[in-house]
Amino acid sequence: MKIVLNKCFGGFELSHEAKMEIFKKRGIEVFPYIINWRGDGNFYEKYEGLAIERFHNSLTASIVYFKEDPKVDSFIEKIFEKTEYDPIYLEFDYENREDGDLVEVVEKLGKLASGRFSELKVVEIPDGASYKINDYDGFETAYYGFQLGSV
Repeated sequence: MKIVLNKCFGGFELSHEAKMEIFKKRGIEVFPYIINWRGDGNFYEKYEGLAIERFHNSLTASIVYFKEDPKVDSFIEKIFEKTEYDPIYLEFDYENREDGDLVEVVEKLGKLASGRFSELKVVEIPDGASYKINDYDGFETAYYGFQLGSV
């Protein structure tokens, strides 16, 4: 059985490309926007192949996905005000690391599937084995079976 682990310090995170692949596999059209905290609220800017380095240099920025197109290049969501746009999130359990879509996308994209602070890797454990993922500062090890082994 194949599972996905993060094999560096930082934490499990999918890249924008990986999330878009999973949305596509599930037949869900999404509209990505960069969200960045600006003191008095959140600033949203349409993500259209913007230089990923620009986005990655900000620790307060991330990408949010909308199911309905806001049809604007940018907008501000003030503190305590709710916009008319509702984000959509991937609907799978991040604890379910044998999820078929997750495994397939990480295998297909390789290093490009990893988020900013992660290094995702597909590993194999015996079919049908129960497993537990141990996380040490984001670096993950899977323990499985009655006599524990690790990968």
